[in-house]
Amino acid sequence: MNKSISFSVIIVLLSIVTIIFISRSNNHLECDTKSEITYGNNGEKIISEIHLCKEKYNL
Repeated sequence: MNKSISFSVIIVLLSIVTIIFISRSNNHLECDTKSEITYGNNGEKIISEIHLCKEKYNL
């Protein structure tokens, strides 16, 4: 029973560390936003923003 408790604690700690790592490393420093301007059928101006990310790992 002691092994199962310690195994459960290790799993919980690894999960917490993984969540913290993902939240800290996903900072979007190498990302950019590109705006595209198009015109609709009635002549209305439509602005679309595109998120461009150059990061190796985007979590």
